[in-house]
Amino acid sequence: MIVVYTAISFTPLLLGSWLGYTYNVWIGIAFFLFLTLVSGIVSSKMRIASIPLVQREMNYSTLAIVKWYVAKNICFEERS
Repeated sequence: MIVVYTAISFTPLLLGSWLGYTYNVWIGIAFFLFLTLVSGIVSSKMRIASIPLVQREMNYSTLAIVKWYVAKNICFEERS
């Protein structure tokens, strides 16, 4: 859970600052904004895939969405 949360939350910041330092500040800012958008989309898809329809009305943090996703899609194993 911590690895998925860290990847979604901190990858845009780390990659944007590395690109800003290596190439150009504006390239770093552009990549940071783009990757923030991508991580928001990934978080939204994880929310839709894991949180039940009845409970989607509530606001969830990224950590809460990752907890739901890991609990439903990785920890529980459906048996037929």
